[in-house]
Amino acid sequence: MTTSAPEQSAWHLAWETELDRIELDVELAERMLKQADVRPLPVWSPPSMVVPLPEDLLPRARLLHERQLAVVHALTSRVASTVRHQALADRVRETTPPDVPVYVDVSA
Repeated sequence: MTTSAPEQSAWHLAWETELDRIELDVELAERMLKQADVRPLPVWSPPSMVVPLPEDLLPRARLLHERQLAVVHALTSRVASTVRHQALADRVRETTPPDVPVYVDVSA
């Protein structure tokens, strides 16, 4: 089955639009990582395209995929670091006697 030129053009535009959406999502995640922004990311949904990616868009799609993987790696590293810091804070808290005043106000 062959597709007509208008169908191919619409298919190409649909994929370009989808890649634009993915790129904006990646840029948002990258920006949030750089700024240590803790807002939750919007729910991401994978492309729901039923037609194959046009061959000329493959390099762009690969680059976006590499950027997504870099964001995943950075997020994973950030979570691991946070878990280590939380474990250290928990250990410090466990070794400190609870509810013991550190300073006494004698100015009164």
